[in-house]
Amino acid sequence: MGSRKPFTQMRVVRATLAPLVLVLAFGLAGCGNTVDAEDLEGQLVEQIAPDYDVDPDDASGECPDDIEIEEGREFECTLSAPDRGDLTVEVTLTDDEGGFEAEVPQEQFEQP
Repeated sequence: MGSRKPFTQMRVVRATLAPLVLVLAFGLAGCGNTVDAEDLEGQLVEQIAPDYDVDPDDASGECPDDIEIEEGREFECTLSAPDRGDLTVEVTLTDDEGGFEAEVPQEQFEQP
């Protein structure tokens, strides 16, 4: 049984097709008017991990806490999986209700 490829190697193949962009409009509101980081992490893992041949149950996400929900706000989250390393995900809030767009930047896969 071969070893799993890191996220970076998997993404190089996909990068030639199109950048991965997700537009989701789920309720991400936590307490007050802040993003529910745990909910967002779960949604990102569920949507992105399968694109890299990773079982979402084996992956985890990390997003900043206390991000105020405001249209246009940008921040980064990190997805991790065993034997795959970390994957940076750029998140932009698309409205004041918690909708968001998530993009996996192609630059992190470019070889020096």
